Amino acid sequence: MAKNDDDKLLTVEDIRSLREEISLMHSSLAKDVVGHAPLVKKVVERFVERGLQREWVEKLLATLVGSEVEDDEEILIAYVLEELDILLNVEEESRELKRTIHIIIGGTGIGKTSLVGKLATRYKYLLKKSHNVVFLNLDHHKVGAVEQLENYSDAMDIPLITLDDFLENEYDVVFVDTAGSRGEDIEELENFIELIKDCMEYKIVVSLALSATSKMRDLEAINSAFERLPIKNYILTKLDETCDLSDIINFLIREKRAVSYISTGQEIPEDLIVATKEYLLKKFMEE
Repeated sequence: MAKNDDDKLLTVEDIRSLREEISLMHSSLAKDVVGHAPLVKKVVERFVERGLQREWVEKLLATLVGSEVEDDEEILIAYVLEELDILLNVEEESRELKRTIHIIIGGTGIGKTSLVGKLATRYKYLLKKSHNVVFLNLDHHKVGAVEQLENYSDAMDIPLITLDDFLENEYDVVFVDTAGSRGEDIEELENFIELIKDCMEYKIVVSLALSATSKMRDLEAINSAFERLPIKNYILTKLDETCDLSDIINFLIREKRAVSYISTGQEIPEDLIVATKEYLLKKFMEE
């Protein structure tokens, strides 16, 4: 444990407090530096207006004050976007899957069932290799959940199987629809995942679906509610229903977990795209 000048032991709380004081000093210094550079301050305000945290932008751009790019607005903006590009994470699509179970989890009303339909259709019809794809429903609470998957099954010629079917047969990809919740049924999901691990040789992919319309506190809450599960990536939904991506961008920067797909509308499967940093940043910066 660290010691101070009086040779007394510093507690973890003491060290945390010192770090917070140093961080505040740096934030105050960055604000003062930016305040003496009008164009830099203008660019800071531009990004703050779009929802980025002021402290983060000020610290980033304060390092450019006094440099030869201080009076180049285009470069200042590009510098912030480049840093965002570094901090955001996306995941490449797996083009060939074998014995994979893809479980979609998340809150209520964010389009999980239609997302399952889009993913299954993509893997059966749109990739170079056609996969043996099925639906499995674990949502026993939402009225109409089974009927919606049955409609997708009939329209897309993708079987909707039971748990017994799943345990007795082999498939390339099983897309699993789950009940929308804030983690109330997490024990049931944990038991299902353990069953697969114990009895079957399937690769398990758990994706947490997040609505782009959600505020930061809601994103934090839903992420925390499912943190006991082995979440591999995020899938963003409802990007067509908001023009403000600031909360989701701030959330992704902080959490660092990759985004795999983005849902941009109701059409199946057209309105599902593989996530790219370029797309996210373009939507974020659109007026």
